[in-house]
Amino acid sequence: MGKKDYYIILGVSRTETDQNIRRAFRRLAKTHHPDLAGQERTRRFQDIVEAYEVLSDGERRRQYNESLRRSEEGAAREPTGPLPEVREEPKPLISEPISLLRNFQTVRPSAHQLLERIVRNFTGIGVPKGEQLQGLNLEIVLSPGEARRGGIAEIEVPVFSPCPFCAGSGEEWLFPCSHCRGQGMVEDEETVKIRIPPMVKDGAIFELPLRDLGIHNLYLRLYIRIGDYE
Repeated sequence: MGKKDYYIILGVSRTETDQNIRRAFRRLAKTHHPDLAGQERTRRFQDIVEAYEVLSDGERRRQYNESLRRSEEGAAREPTGPLPEVREEPKPLISEPISLLRNFQTVRPSAHQLLERIVRNFTGIGVPKGEQLQGLNLEIVLSPGEARRGGIAEIEVPVFSPCPFCAGSGEEWLFPCSHCRGQGMVEDEETVKIRIPPMVKDGAIFELPLRDLGIHNLYLRLYIRIGDYE
């Protein structure tokens, strides 16, 4: 059996920062905890915890990286048959990720309604009875050249986690927590990637679930518009 790749388990790169490793762990632990996901996810949850314990410790991470490198070098020396075709990784269509709340002029539902709906996933407060999955409609305009090339659309989605300073209570002793302003939650952003194939047509629609971010009542629905500029 091959060596476990803890980076793949947490869904992070091998050069990821400690902060982003913690974010990935919190997100996955919340989604795959057996109390929420069922006992059939126990093994998956154990792998997530194991990966985080190693990658969050500087020395253990260094030793693991070294053993991973040796393992991969050994595998590379073994005959594996014909070499696979090398394909170039798709490139981002836009140099910087697009923020869901800051960069889109038109978002349906509205930015205020969107934020309220996202927050409910993390607090469980004020969830309307019978709330259903809803599409989050976004529109991206590509030039004809971008449409021909295709690439990756990166979108930053707001996520929330318990405030690390007050452990989600919203209080510091007898006062509101100054870090989260008494809300008990702090906002962050996670980047999701939608692959746009080459020669995409005007009006094409791409959909992406957000369950891995802990958002269960929304999914992205991306509309492609092709402008008349290069």
